[in-house]
Amino acid sequence: MAELKCTNYIFDSDIDQHAHCPVCGAFLPYDFPDDKPFNCKKCGAELICLPDHDEETHEELEWGRICPIKRKVK
Repeated sequence: MAELKCTNYIFDSDIDQHAHCPVCGAFLPYDFPDDKPFNCKKCGAELICLPDHDEETHEELEWGRICPIKRKVK
């Protein structure tokens, strides 16, 4: 079975922002939920947002990873 990979995301108003589906590479909208799973509208893969956290304050940062939970079953 192929290994599922994650993609990076960043929310920063000063740079061009992009988030891609780690399964099919489609652009993801920036209103994806960061507290529950969601689906890619192109391939249907179930994804989850995993924000990074500051090591000292443990606060959620403006960047992280988007990882697949499972691929859509055809």
